[in-house]
Amino acid sequence: MIYLSTETVVENKVMSSPTKVGVSRGRSACQERSERTRQRLIEVAIEVFADRGFEAASTRMIVKRAEANLVSIPYYFGSKLGLYHAAAEYIGTNITQRFCGICEHARAGLEKPGVSHEEMLANFTDYIVAFAEVMLGSDTPRSWGQFIYREQFEPTQAFEILHSHFEPMLELGFAYVGRLTNRPADAPETRIQFMAILAMLKFTRVDRASVLRNMGWKSLGEQESRIVTEMLRRDMQLLFAHDSQVRG
Repeated sequence: MIYLSTETVVENKVMSSPTKVGVSRGRSACQERSERTRQRLIEVAIEVFADRGFEAASTRMIVKRAEANLVSIPYYFGSKLGLYHAAAEYIGTNITQRFCGICEHARAGLEKPGVSHEEMLANFTDYIVAFAEVMLGSDTPRSWGQFIYREQFEPTQAFEILHSHFEPMLELGFAYVGRLTNRPADAPETRIQFMAILAMLKFTRVDRASVLRNMGWKSLGEQESRIVTEMLRRDMQLLFAHDSQVRG
């Protein structure tokens, strides 16, 4: 009825317009379904790759879980390897977006002129604690971490994709540690020290079962997370507060 009434109003000069609108709307709906299928394939693929690894994961298993056709993987990604790389890109992009605000705030603190050592340390500590709070949260799929750590132990091109997303966050951390220790950001000691700090954050996710078992906790809730973040604050003070005294 809408089609007919539109055609009646515009008469002969633009009689083709309703047809174009209808095709446009149909294509839009088709594109949305296509994008949902593509994203579903990636999400399922991450779970399968994380659980089984690249070689053991089968495309049949992925499309079955995603309720898609077998030809959908070559159609959207070219191959299983293309899907694997798309999975790495998906994880890297989403994690970067989650840390975007944290990084912007930390970068502003780093670039602020005339910042004292104490202020720099406070900014860096907030950066680390914010990182920990995201990692302690339950809204990040467990499969993302499993996928990433498979790449840590057996790196492929997917590792390079992930690293390209994480590198700006790492460089920001190197810059902070360099400023706090009065060393170049690219000095080996600076980089190793920041990577060691990151390891302090990762244990709550990688070794979660051991943490819960040894602490006698049932879960990492608000109270348990507060204990972890307060420990991190104290550790940052122990690591870097003395530098201001030495230089003073």
